[in-house]
Amino acid sequence: MAVNTKYKFLFIQLIILLIAIPHLNAQGLMFYGNKLPIEQRTSYTLFDKDKLPVFSDYVDIEFDLKISQSDTFGYLLHLIDPENHDAYSLTYTSVNNETSIFKFNTEGKKNHIAITMPNDSIISHWLRVKLHIDFLSGRSRMAIGSQSTNGDIGLVTQLQHVQPMFIFGRREHLVDVPAFSIRKLRVSDKAEDYSFLLNESKGSLVHDSKGKIRGTVINPYWLINDSYHWKRVATFNSSISMGAKFNVEAQEIQFITPDSFFTYQVDTKRSLKRPYANEMPVKMQLGTNYINGATGNICAYEINNLPIGSITMASLDQSTLMWQPLGKAFTKVQLHHHNGFWDKHNNRYLVFGGFGNRLYSNRFLTYNASEDRWDTLHFEGDNIAPRFYSSMVSSGKGNYLYIYGGVGNESGDQSIGHDYYNDLYGVDLERRTIEKYWSHPIEEKRVPSEQMILSEDEKSLYTIRYAEYIKSTYLELYRISVENGDMEQLGDSIPFISGSIKSTVSLFHNPVLNEFYCVTQEVDEYAKQVKAVVYTLAAPPVGSAEMEYYSMEKGSIGSLKWFLSSLALLVLLLGGIVFIYVLRKKKGTRDSNNKTITDVSSDIYFPNSIKRDEEDISGSASISPLVKRQAECNKIYVYGRFTIYGRTGRDITYLFSKKLKYIFLYILLDSTGKGEGVNSSSLNEIFWPDKSEDKAKNLKGVTISNLRKALSELDGIKLVYERGIFKISIDTDICYCDYFSLHNHLATHPQSCGAFLNIWERGRLLENEEYSLYDKYKQCSEDIIFSLLPRDLPIYYQRNEYSYVLRICFIILRRDPLNETALSYCIRSYKKLNDFANLSKIYSIFIIEYRKSMGEDYKKTIEELLQEKKKV
Repeated sequence: MAVNTKYKFLFIQLIILLIAIPHLNAQGLMFYGNKLPIEQRTSYTLFDKDKLPVFSDYVDIEFDLKISQSDTFGYLLHLIDPENHDAYSLTYTSVNNETSIFKFNTEGKKNHIAITMPNDSIISHWLRVKLHIDFLSGRSRMAIGSQSTNGDIGLVTQLQHVQPMFIFGRREHLVDVPAFSIRKLRVSDKAEDYSFLLNESKGSLVHDSKGKIRGTVINPYWLINDSYHWKRVATFNSSISMGAKFNVEAQEIQFITPDSFFTYQVDTKRSLKRPYANEMPVKMQLGTNYINGATGNICAYEINNLPIGSITMASLDQSTLMWQPLGKAFTKVQLHHHNGFWDKHNNRYLVFGGFGNRLYSNRFLTYNASEDRWDTLHFEGDNIAPRFYSSMVSSGKGNYLYIYGGVGNESGDQSIGHDYYNDLYGVDLERRTIEKYWSHPIEEKRVPSEQMILSEDEKSLYTIRYAEYIKSTYLELYRISVENGDMEQLGDSIPFISGSIKSTVSLFHNPVLNEFYCVTQEVDEYAKQVKAVVYTLAAPPVGSAEMEYYSMEKGSIGSLKWFLSSLALLVLLLGGIVFIYVLRKKKGTRDSNNKTITDVSSDIYFPNSIKRDEEDISGSASISPLVKRQAECNKIYVYGRFTIYGRTGRDITYLFSKKLKYIFLYILLDSTGKGEGVNSSSLNEIFWPDKSEDKAKNLKGVTISNLRKALSELDGIKLVYERGIFKISIDTDICYCDYFSLHNHLATHPQSCGAFLNIWERGRLLENEEYSLYDKYKQCSEDIIFSLLPRDLPIYYQRNEYSYVLRICFIILRRDPLNETALSYCIRSYKKLNDFANLSKIYSIFIIEYRKSMGEDYKKTIEELLQEKKKV
């Protein structure tokens, strides 16, 4: 019955994925260019070389192009006729700082078409490229963006049927490649029409829009990853106050601080800090601010908590960085986490909600500049319960507001408790009415970001949701239906420290570059400082189903679509489910929904080729549970993905519900080493804090009973209760637990790390469990790793045990992807093994990760690393 339950879950997952197939968005393929070594540059061959399609009379090639590297030259596209060896190419050349030129040529002979364009209209902008080649007339036409022109390709004879090869990027000896991206690729003639979504997330196989494999790519970077993985692009630190806004006209994320103006330029990816021309009139407390749509100035304000008579509203001229006082208006109570909106139709600033003086607010206030006061706006219709931490966005026309979620209660009095709302209201600013769209109960207690994003068709809302009451929490992006509240998580998660009520999360959308920006501000009131971090995500964002789309099967996705209409699909689906289940179990696939941005996936630092090579080098029959697993009976894995196998070898992890798992792990982690177990009363306080003592006791009793029942599936483990203390007891001769094994070995052999490699190779402690309760155990585990492993690197290296050196380096790099010591030992070990292919791979992976994290190129070459004599 339990196995059937798991199969049902996988069946539902697969059905959802198939339903999503028609709605997958085109993503794209990025090409690594001239800044990388030749062997690491990208090459994409369209179609199978042995099964090239025949094009009659002409061929049309269309695709979106984005050049991301200026001041360079390179090949974008090659067309080769295998019959007569004619070759044509489309190239990009940066002429100077102002202009660039695109050329369509007969390779090595003649230029046929040239289009010159200004750099500011090319770099980092998507341009539609259309290339038409007529094999009968010898004429060609090229259009890039809004410019187009014709040319003559100089055919000697008419060609009615042609089987050209299409290669993007690097081709054989033609290795100059600019850094560029393509998407929405289409190749056609009067009879044939091939289109490519380029929505793969990994691998080297390229599918057409029907799901059939029609090409291969070397060294790809699939852009769909930028629509799933948030990218950290900038960090700013200041004193206790800071305020952030996105200025779409300036293409900047702008931060005001008490003494300086910080900006992150999203198009050039540059960070700037400039001091003000005069002293800021407002003494910043919360950093609340808005952009005046009429003047373009930034207005800083404090709605409360300043001495009477203080300047509470001031305006910053962005061109001169001069502050000008505007007024001294204030409200009677503080309004933490209120929403703000610039009403362009009435040239006024509105705020809604907030919390202060132990009261929740549901008032709409507007700043009356002429009278220097905050006025209350009154609305008819449905009532919005007092709240803070709600999310707001306006319609495209700016005359209608959507307000979602938040924390509060109907009375507005904090002392009687609070609710977490999952509801949506519409506010008509012209008619002064409020309409309640829907309200749904939800188990998760989360708050949304201060701003939402409204989709272009105004049918969906995008917002960040997170548990603000957990200090080390994480942020997740959701798409919510305006009509009915249906909710879907998109992208991976972002770590966030929610330790202060002044900490904020903002979400912005840039329609110019079509990107989402998440700006977090983590306030440390004790240290009197705030750290702001900017993350980017390419739009449209995608979920895990789209990321795993092509991993469903190795064959054609299009065939699955056809079978959807027949009863025979059920048989195929069940077969596919079993295949996916076995495959996932074998490979130990991680749940991508629970990744944080600081994680480094095994696909990066354990590429398949490197893992195979490492197996061969070590000669070990079992490097780690991820590589080769022995019989899994009575085993508990806490490192990596939490997994439990019963006495028969069956995976029984599903028996542990979320609450059951959390309690089991909490007791387990405190039952070894110096841990003496968990006090029974502490379970009540941690897991049922909002319940009465009797209710919590009853819930605990039921949970403990269920936990004992789940553990009865294993031999050699017991949940012991003595003198008010719960503790996990394990007979290590019968039941294996990696956490117990590690700590028992540490107690007897504290200086030996060889026995721990299998455990640490599996991943971090509770890698997929984001719960602050485990933070101290996770930190202790990482401290042990970084105290032991770096010290052993020179020892194993001097013994010529390079397989152990590589294993240690991979463990370190998964946790610290920019660790230069590990990189150096990797490079030198691979050289000793004459494995130059993996040497190049690991260096390439490192410099790419370095560029993403640091925003600049890694300075040291392979040769410099090989010459270093690292000492730990």
